[in-house]
Amino acid sequence: MKLGTIRLNGKQVTIARVDGNQAVAVDVHDMEDLIISGNAGLDKAAHAIEAARAGKAPIIDVSAADWLAPNPRASKILGCAVNNNELNQRAFRPMKSPMFFTKGRSALTGHNKPIVLLERHGRSIPEPEPVVVFGKLAKDVPQEKIMDYVFGYTLTNDVTASGIKFGEDSIALNMDPKFTAPHHFAWRERFGDNDNYVYFVYHARSKAADTFAAMGPWLTTKDEVKDPNKLTIRGYVDGDMYCEDSTANYFFPVERVLHEANLWFTMEPGDCVHCGTASKGTPKHPKGNIGTFLSGYANTEVEVEGLGRLFNTIENRK
Repeated sequence: MKLGTIRLNGKQVTIARVDGNQAVAVDVHDMEDLIISGNAGLDKAAHAIEAARAGKAPIIDVSAADWLAPNPRASKILGCAVNNNELNQRAFRPMKSPMFFTKGRSALTGHNKPIVLLERHGRSIPEPEPVVVFGKLAKDVPQEKIMDYVFGYTLTNDVTASGIKFGEDSIALNMDPKFTAPHHFAWRERFGDNDNYVYFVYHARSKAADTFAAMGPWLTTKDEVKDPNKLTIRGYVDGDMYCEDSTANYFFPVERVLHEANLWFTMEPGDCVHCGTASKGTPKHPKGNIGTFLSGYANTEVEVEGLGRLFNTIENRK
C-alpha cells in the first residue's frame, strides 16, 4: 500500500494510492494519526481504496497535486552519515558505529517542490536515500527485533551544502596538549607529535536548512519491501543519471542503523531515518553525487526500487 499527504482545497489530506495517479482520501486526522492507529489505520486506508474502486468514494487525480512530505509532522528526522562503502574506503579508520545528524520538520518539502539554495550555501550536492518510517515507539529495542517497529519506507534527497559546512561551520583549534586526550586524534591521521589540531564540524546549516529534506511522494508500507538492504537507488539531474548504487553497499545494514538510533533517541511513530547515501557514479558522472553540484541544474530526482521517484526543481537565491 502507498500512502501520501497532499494539500487539497487549502486543507491537508491523507491519501492512499488506488492506481497510477489515482488516489483516495483516508478519513484520519493526518498521516501520523494513521501510523499510530496501526492495523486499524491500515484497514481504513484499504477500505477507502476498495470504495474508490467500487465507485463509492471520489477519486483524486494526483498528477498535479500539491504534495507535502508523507509525514509533515515527524518529530525527528535522522540521517546516518557516510554509510556507504564507496565513501568509507577512504576512511583513515573504519567507523565504530553509525554516525547521526538531525533535521527538523522545517527542512521538509514535498514532491515537485523547489529545493532552495542560498548563495552562502556554496557547493551543494544531492544525496539520494531511502527512508525508514517508525510505526511504534522504540527505545533500547535489540537489533534482531528493531524491524518489528517499522511502519514503512519513503525516499529523500538529503541535500548537503558542503560550501557552508567547510566555509563557515568548521573550525580547527590548535590545542595546548594539556587540553587534549587520545580520543581527539584516534580517528584521524596525526602529522607528528606537534599536530594538536582538534576539528569541529557543525551540520545544521549544511544539512537541515529549509527544503533540504525533500521527501516522498509516497510512503510504502513495509509489507511491500522484501529486503531494505537490497534496494537499487538512482539519482538524476536534468534527466541524466549521476549515481546508481544499492543499499547492499551500506557499511552498516539498515537494522544496525535503526538499532543504534533507538539506543540514543526515543524513536516515535512517524519518525524518519535515512540510512545512507547512494554515491557510486556513472560513466557520464564518475564522481557520483559528491561531484554533482545542484546549482548548475534545473531539477533533480531520486528513484528507489519499489518506493517511487521524487522530483524537485532547483531554485538559486542570493
